[in-house]
Amino acid sequence: MQPESSSVKQSHAGSAILPALAASLIYSISSGLRANYGVLLGPISQSSGVDYASVSFVLAIAQLVFGVAQPLFGLLAIKKSNAFVLRGGVVLMAAGLLSLPLCKSMWSLMLMLGLALSSGTAALSFGIVMGIITPQIPRRVVPTVSGIVTASSGAGSTVLSPLIQILCAAAGLTGAALFLGIPSLLLLPVSVLLCRPAARAAAGSAPKEAVSIPGLLREAEKSKDYRFLLAGFFTCGFHMAIIETHLFTQITGCGFSEQIAAYAFSVYGISTMVGSVISGALCGRFYMKNVLGALYASRVGLVLLFLALPKSLAVIYGFAVLLGLTGAATVPPTSGLTERLFGAAKLAMLFGVVFFSHQIGSFFSAWLGGICLSVTGGYTIIWLADAVFSAIAAVVSFLIKEKG
Repeated sequence: MQPESSSVKQSHAGSAILPALAASLIYSISSGLRANYGVLLGPISQSSGVDYASVSFVLAIAQLVFGVAQPLFGLLAIKKSNAFVLRGGVVLMAAGLLSLPLCKSMWSLMLMLGLALSSGTAALSFGIVMGIITPQIPRRVVPTVSGIVTASSGAGSTVLSPLIQILCAAAGLTGAALFLGIPSLLLLPVSVLLCRPAARAAAGSAPKEAVSIPGLLREAEKSKDYRFLLAGFFTCGFHMAIIETHLFTQITGCGFSEQIAAYAFSVYGISTMVGSVISGALCGRFYMKNVLGALYASRVGLVLLFLALPKSLAVIYGFAVLLGLTGAATVPPTSGLTERLFGAAKLAMLFGVVFFSHQIGSFFSAWLGGICLSVTGGYTIIWLADAVFSAIAAVVSFLIKEKG
């Protein structure tokens, strides 16, 4: 195959800029809000009068709803359209945010936070936005764009986390909800731009195949490669929830201050963005299954090294950097392989199913990590389990037969 000229490459890059920016804006806001539920937990409890434990339960339900809703919205995108799902997600997300100060019981919180807000963010999830822009951009740059969109989630979290804290301190939950909810409606015109008629016409220029949902699920279930992806992303969820739920406590348990732990998480967030972009670029140059397998394998060595080394400040921050570089970096190859296996039209639903397996893994490690601390006084066992699962995920990733 002859190498592309620089003018052709520039044309490819230019045609992908607008869709990538629009998708990144939508995904950064939706994922940034979801990543900061913990920041809102205290203000929600104070505003609603609902005790902390009950609000925590609502947030746990919200995480499960987020996982379950993604493949359902993917199915709806196939039946109706991606545009319909995207705009509905914006409305649900804004309604959930704006109604939070009005919730004065656990059940109203369950409806608006546990269902509406979490469903809205699920409708604006990675699989949906990538399903929209993949047909609009040259296939060659899809992995790179995927990495950029994935990185936007870290940018959204990094920006929104201090912003939400400041707003809650200055104006309470009402001020924060109004400040975040009303501007979130501005994503509606962005969704119009992302799903503009010209893009829909370009995406629909090829004949559309009739999609049978039961047939699609049977097709996916029969695919050994897809089952490998499910197993790998379960492991990814298991790994990520240890970081997000327990690493802060582990750092402070090693004698470091909460400020140092918070800075470590800031370093982790920045590294996550860098790792996602690098992963997307690598997926454009190498087999995605090899990139994915290498990422899982690197976690094995990283975890074992962390357990073996004395917990100095350099080790803590080095661990945070490497965790970030390998964290969300699994998303571009996983979504890319799903698209290669089944096509862009089926990406939203089938990546949603893959992400649900991620959430199941997250549930188990978040739960078992707490049990591990209570029983053993530390997290060594849960990290060792993570290393074992990561080794298995690496093996099955390398076994995937990649198309194209």
